[in-house]
Amino acid sequence: MKYDTILFDLDGTLLYTLEDLTDSINHTLTEYGLPTHPIENVRRFVGNGLRMLVVRALPDGENYDKFDQFFADFVDYYNNHNRIKTKPYDGILETTKELSEMGIKMAIVTNKGQTASNSLLDDFFKPYINIVIGDDGSHKRKPDPEPINLALEALDIKDKSSVLYVGDSDVDAATAINSGLDYILCTYGFRDMEDLKEFTPVAFIDSINKIKEYL
Repeated sequence: MKYDTILFDLDGTLLYTLEDLTDSINHTLTEYGLPTHPIENVRRFVGNGLRMLVVRALPDGENYDKFDQFFADFVDYYNNHNRIKTKPYDGILETTKELSEMGIKMAIVTNKGQTASNSLLDDFFKPYINIVIGDDGSHKRKPDPEPINLALEALDIKDKSSVLYVGDSDVDAATAINSGLDYILCTYGFRDMEDLKEFTPVAFIDSINKIKEYL
């Protein structure tokens, strides 16, 4: 087996979170009297963390004079409404269980806030995945390699050649490349194949079950 460690992205890879993100950003926009967005717009906004989602959703971006309060209100609302429509993609729970039983070490590395990431880990992935590196404000976000390195440190992994990264976006591809990791891209997530075709992963997969073919 070439890979004995897998690092997963969260949104668009393990969990379908788009509707809760859309509902939360639109709720906050409505509260501030600002125009809302259809779900397909929000699909394009995600991938670089909650702050960047807000920047992209606001008409004036970071120049909005109430940006800090808006962001705080959005995060608070989302943290309390992030498990309403969110669900694992088909086969995720079965596959992570099987991988754990095979002795594969796993962690999640995401640009989502740490609070929301912790609650989603607890609800969906324990005991098979027990580590999530989210955005707690203390380190850089993907595509910088720092969160990857933190996950590898938490797993006590030093040999990157045995590590496979799994994501669904251009941000994930850049993260893996910057971190010196082999990677797989999922085509069922938040980006279309058209957005991913420039990259050369180990594989493109349309179902998480197929990951076992590349270990």
